[in-house]
Amino acid sequence: MLTATGRRRLARCCGKAERGVALVVALLVVALATILVAALLDRGELALARTRNALRAEQVQAYAQGLEAYAIEALMLPRDGPDTHLSRWAQPLPLQDVPGGRLTATLRDLNGCFNLNNLAPGQATQWRELFTRLLAALALEPRLGEAVAQWLDPDPDAAPAASAYLGGAVPYRAHGGLFTHVSELRLVRGVDAMVYARLAPHVCVLPPGSRLNANTASAAVLQALAGSGTVPATAALGQQLWQNGRAQWSDAPSFWRATPLGSAPPGLAALVDVHSDAFLARGDIVLDDLPFTVFSVLLQRGGRVIAVQRSSGADEALVAAVALVPDPP
Repeated sequence: MLTATGRRRLARCCGKAERGVALVVALLVVALATILVAALLDRGELALARTRNALRAEQVQAYAQGLEAYAIEALMLPRDGPDTHLSRWAQPLPLQDVPGGRLTATLRDLNGCFNLNNLAPGQATQWRELFTRLLAALALEPRLGEAVAQWLDPDPDAAPAASAYLGGAVPYRAHGGLFTHVSELRLVRGVDAMVYARLAPHVCVLPPGSRLNANTASAAVLQALAGSGTVPATAALGQQLWQNGRAQWSDAPSFWRATPLGSAPPGLAALVDVHSDAFLARGDIVLDDLPFTVFSVLLQRGGRVIAVQRSSGADEALVAAVALVPDPP
């Protein structure tokens, strides 16, 4: 039997134990409440970020449509004389402050680059020869021209290279049709990252049958134009014809007279001009310090300018192509 003193000691010990359990329970409640509040705050921030991103995406879409309309209006203005990098449409839109950020825009002449779809079956054979010379001007394997042509072949399974695509680590079939975007080059056999980075700024994707503008073509493309099987062209000649991006040939014959050829070789006269009807509108938009890049391919047909392709994302090939366009005077 416990004495009075023992009972008092036992009561004190039990009281301390109960207080300890209560303290642990209180700590657990506080911890659970903290976790719940943190989860609610995190969920709220995530919902806020989603709402902000959705709002910004809608803003970018609206600004992209506005920039495209601005580019179309610029191209619809009367154009006297040949198209050059100094033409009125080629002047970039100055930086504009808009709600939430800023934007600017540029127009690139797509007739100044080599149209990959001109290598499709049924097009002039001179395009293949010109593409081979362009590869040589860029110090790339001439065999890539055949690989690109096979990619465009409507019957890719009949091509000797079909097994090369199907036998790869990731098997796939050659497209067997027209290119839809320059980045599709990365799927062509032999086009690695280095080849793509070197070639992509000088090529583009348009409907077959487009012509080259001697005023806006890059130095490498002009070097390919000025050469032939018997009269090879040098990089220095290409730079001379390019005139630092400020060439202003009044017509195609005047361009040919400036080359060692003296006149257009057979079959090439119809492929070169000094007027353009295909353009790439690029918009650079910054909202909340987040950059967005949008593109529109514009074609001028029958007195109208229509958008035939829209894309977003800063394709490095398209960004690199900007370096080929001179700064405005």
